[in-house]
Amino acid sequence: AVLGHLLEQDFEANYGWNACDPFALFDAPIVSKVRKENEGIVRNLKTEARRVQTLMIWTDCDREGEHIGSEIKKICKKSNPRIKVTRARFSAIIAQYACSTLSSC
Repeated sequence: AVLGHLLEQDFEANYGWNACDPFALFDAPIVSKVRKENEGIVRNLKTEARRVQTLMIWTDCDREGEHIGSEIKKICKKSNPRIKVTRARFSAIIAQYACSTLSSC
């Protein structure tokens, strides 16, 4: 299980909002690194990925879920390049019920 995004992106060290001309940031290299609070989760993903043949990614089916899933895939593929990655696709349509003190649901 993950707790959201595993990685964070930033400019390389010699770039930054106050370190250079802001126009230089349009072409500045971006680096991705593991968030400090997620180091244990990433370590666990790498360990588990070494021991399995298939990884099933089961994050929300929206843009953010897809991005988180790509982070998981990238981390696990580094640990086990032969791992087969599959993606769960799910959705639910759930009727909403309006309840009040005068009616029953």
